[in-house]
This record gives sequence, structure tokens and C-alpha cells, in this order.
Amino acid sequence: MKFTLTRWCLTLFVFLNRPIPVLPAASEVTHPPTIEPEPFLYLLGKQRLLEAQHRCYDRMQKLPPYQGEGLYCNRTWDGWSCWDDTPAGVLAQQHCPDYFPDFDVAEKVTKYCEEDGLWYTHPDSNISWSNYTMCNAFTPEKMQNAYILYYLAIVGHSMSMFTLVISLAIFVLVRSLKCQRVTLHKNMFLTYVLNSIIIIIHLVEVVPNGELVKRDPPICKILHFFHQYMMSCNYFWMLCEGVYLHTLIVVSVFAEGQRMWWYYVLGWGLPLVPTTAHAIARALLFNDNCWLSVDTNLLYIIHGPVMGALVINFFFLLNIVRVLVKKMKESQEEESHMYLKAVRATLILVPLLGVQFVVLPWRPSHPVLGRIYDYVMHSLIHFQGFFVAIIYCFCNHEVQAALKRQWNQYQAQRWSGRRRANRAANAAAATAAAAAALAEAPQMPVYICHQEPRNKPTNNLGEEGAEVVAMEGAEVIAMEIIEQESSA
Repeated sequence: MKFTLTRWCLTLFVFLNRPIPVLPAASEVTHPPTIEPEPFLYLLGKQRLLEAQHRCYDRMQKLPPYQGEGLYCNRTWDGWSCWDDTPAGVLAQQHCPDYFPDFDVAEKVTKYCEEDGLWYTHPDSNISWSNYTMCNAFTPEKMQNAYILYYLAIVGHSMSMFTLVISLAIFVLVRSLKCQRVTLHKNMFLTYVLNSIIIIIHLVEVVPNGELVKRDPPICKILHFFHQYMMSCNYFWMLCEGVYLHTLIVVSVFAEGQRMWWYYVLGWGLPLVPTTAHAIARALLFNDNCWLSVDTNLLYIIHGPVMGALVINFFFLLNIVRVLVKKMKESQEEESHMYLKAVRATLILVPLLGVQFVVLPWRPSHPVLGRIYDYVMHSLIHFQGFFVAIIYCFCNHEVQAALKRQWNQYQAQRWSGRRRANRAANAAAATAAAAAALAEAPQMPVYICHQEPRNKPTNNLGEEGAEVVAMEGAEVIAMEIIEQESSA
């Protein structure tokens, strides 16, 4: 899964730091352009060009003679691309080559076979000419789209970081919200904050700075390493959230029975393995400057486990929804209300489990659909932290009730402090005011940080009966959690 942000950033970098025009004159297309890209990418482009030339000559020798009728243009190698025998009067086309970072491989290169069976020659040079002008990755329309995505990333991560920091402060300072599930939230929020900080630094300091990239300092690749690590931690802490909910709802295990160190190993420790392996492989096999290029399959060392985590979460979502629907049917509620709750729960769990990357993993080839895909996916990626903070903190009823309770207590204490002259009367008044304020505030719900009963057998039920009661209690608590979040 190659994220399009890195590709657009690489396009911006090459555009902002190119020393000469990226395309040669129209009459000179038989030799590679004298550009000065990153040394590794330049050498890689030359190697790809030589390999393509060898394959072309080998192909021309193995193909049978032209079997069609009438005049045709002979198969040829134009210096960049290989062309088969083409009937006269036909405009042949193929995708642009990937030798150069300033070429857009999604565009097409064309070569016209004239009516007399000869390839079109340019009038200025009188040499056979192929039209590579559409391969330019820096057309005004493409650059405008790249800049939009660039600033969309900066705005999205800035808003995500701002809202997530506030959410973390609420979870840390409000004591009544301290429990295992909120601990998972805090760790996931922290990965989003750190990832947003690293991405903003990368976009502001690395992408526009051609001199920095040419020097290729170690800090540049260290920044890339931590970016990949925090990105992986995002999805593995999503997996931790999914495992927690699945264990609570489907397996019916009380939250107090789940050990947190397993989640720390899964969320913080496991992503280190593919990230370190990718860094070692990148340094040995594809050591481009600042590791900006995405034209390498080594990225699947990281993206493979991420996709695996997302697929597992996707099946967790399906199983959770299945259990919810089953429980709603058993409660004999109306069918419309049952499906409404299921849809609400699904909409709440989708951003948590990140299944949008499983539903839409590939970019459409159509230009308009591809652009729509870019905007939608970039919004989901860069604003995901913002959406998570809104859904799981600011719109959560328990958080709202806890904040209101804290505010009412502060107001009551402040009011009582102003009336210390008459201590006896004011003490009674302050107590009454505090009691009234707490009575008016919604009572603290028990959906997120709940008190779970101990799995102790009673004299009347025995061991088996107590176990059944405990499992039923866990199911009720789990249903309350989902219904509380769905109402948010």
C-alpha cells in the first residue's frame, strides 16, 4: 500500500529543485535529458533504461515478421521506448517510462506512423520523433493538485495534533476517566500526535529543501524511520482497540482480566520489527537520498504488516456487528431500531479500526476518479486523528459528564470561598449548592470506565453458576459500551 502523499511530495521536491527544464527540445528525444536528480535515482534510471533497451532489442528479434496487409512502420527503439510494427496511419501509444522522477507514468507517449509507412519526423531536426510532452509531471494542473494535497496534509495533521493534545489532557487530568480502555485511547492518541509532528517536520523542512536532500544527512533518514514507525504504531494501536472490543464483546472477558502489557507489546513493540527490517533493507538495497522515493517494493516490508492488521480489524468489525445484531434480535426490539443501532455502531467503529483502507485500497486509473480518490483518501488519512478525537473524546457522553462535573465542583468551591465571613451559614450553603449542582449534572455513566463484578462463586450458584453470571454481565457491559458510543 503505497501512500500517495509521499509520491506527490517527491513530485514537489523535484519540481522545486530542478536546475534546468525537465524536458528536452522537441527535436532531441533520442537521448536522456541532462537533469540532476538524486544520484541514486539517476543511476537507477540509467540502469532501468539499459535494461529496457536490452529487452526491446531481444523482443524485436523474437517477434515474427509483420503479418498485416498494406504499409507499416518497422519496429524500433527510439532511445526511451520500444515500438512494435505499426500499420500506416495509426497513432501508437504506451505509458510513459519510469526512468526519470519528472515523468508521470500514468500519462501516455505517442508515435505516429505516417501514410507512407514511415515514422513521423520532426520538421526542425528531420529525425524520427516521439511525443513525450504529456509525460511531464509538472503541468500546471498536476502541480496545482500536488500543492492542494500538500497543504491538505499540513492542515489535517495540524488540526489532528491540536485536538488530540486537548483530548490527551482531558484523559490525563480527569481522574474518573482512568481505566484500561481509556489507557488504550491515550496510547493510540499519542501515536497520532507523534506521527503528525514528524510528518509536519518532514513536509516543512525536508520536502522543499533541495540542499538538505542532496547532502543526505543521517538525521533525514532517521526522521523517515520514525515516521514509518509511528505510522505503523497508528494501525497496531487500532488493532489493540479492536482486540479489546472483540475480547470484551465476543469472548465476554471482563476488562479487569485483560493484561495491559500484551497491548503495549502489540502497539509499541511489534511495529519495530518491520520498521527496522525496512531500514536495513533500504540502506543496503535502495539507499536513495532521504529515502524519499516510493518506487521500491521494500515498502511492503512495512505496509504488509499494516495491511494484515487492518484485515484482522476488518474481520473483528464484522464479528462485532454480527454479535450486536444477534443480541439486538434476542432483546426483541423493533427491526428498524435494531438496524439503526447496528449502523450507528458500525459508523463509530469504522474510523477506529481503519477499514477504509481495506474497502478502498487501490487508486482508480481514470483521471477524474483518481483525483476524487486522492482527495477522499488524503482527508481520511490526514484528518483521521481529528475525527478520532472528536468521536472518542469530545462527543463522548461520559467525557462530557465528567467535564461538567468537574466544572460544577469548581464553581461550588469558588462560590463557597467568597462567603467565608459567616462560616457556619456558608458551609451549609456551599454543601447545598454543591449537592444541587451534582444532582443537576448527569450521573457518571458506567459505559467506558465501569466497575466490573468479581468472578467469585456464591454459595447459592456455585462455580458454574457464577461463571455464567459473569459472562452475562460482561455481555451487558459490552452492549452498554457500544450503545453509549453509538449515541455520541
